[in-house]
Amino acid sequence: MTAPERAPLGAALALLLALVSLTGPLSPVLMATSVALLGLLIGISWPGLLELPSAIGTRVVVAGTGIGGALLAVLVPERLTPVSAIVMLCAVGIFASFVHQMLRRDRRDLTSSLTGTVAGVFLAGLAATWVIAQVDAQASGSTAVVTAVATGLAATLLLDWTPLPALPRFVLSVAVGAGLTCLLAVSLASLALPIAVMLGVATAIGASSAHLLVGSSLVAHEPVPSLAVAAVPVATVGVLAHLAITLFG
Repeated sequence: MTAPERAPLGAALALLLALVSLTGPLSPVLMATSVALLGLLIGISWPGLLELPSAIGTRVVVAGTGIGGALLAVLVPERLTPVSAIVMLCAVGIFASFVHQMLRRDRRDLTSSLTGTVAGVFLAGLAATWVIAQVDAQASGSTAVVTAVATGLAATLLLDWTPLPALPRFVLSVAVGAGLTCLLAVSLASLALPIAVMLGVATAIGASSAHLLVGSSLVAHEPVPSLAVAAVPVATVGVLAHLAITLFG
């Protein structure tokens, strides 16, 4: 996968989440399935993006956290909140990261391997916030907010593909992504205009910034690491979707 293909892949993942958010009673399960796929992509590609040693162990820990988080968000016992369950899962992922390093025979780059794996655990775990947002939105009848955030995210990442210099490309993607999020949030979810504008700007800037950050790696253009460049911005913006549903849903 070459550099120009990464942004359309991220946009396709975001558009998938937007479509899933419209599927009614089935949407929480379908969202969990989509987010599990997102966690798997991050797990597979994360050690390659950071050039970590012992890639297999890191993939298992990161992907396991992402997939487990997606499942917990819809299957969590009643005595626990989904957020608490995800926090505990991330704690288990951190513990697994330490165990992974202790079991390694090759003792090189222990610090970078540990910190890189822990970072991947948190990113994969954060993706579950999409599922929590969809579950809460379905219960409160505010799924249009999730749709607006995911669609604006898709537009932002798609415009990151345009062959423009870095600064104009960033400004264009943020402007269009924020505008589309705002338009849908007002027209579909009936959010107040100032709130919709803030949500749109936060979504677009967060997505573009995450894309630029993970795409700055020297190996980001290679096939496997480029999967993380596409998936990570989608995973992180789930926090904004969950926050929007919690505050305004």
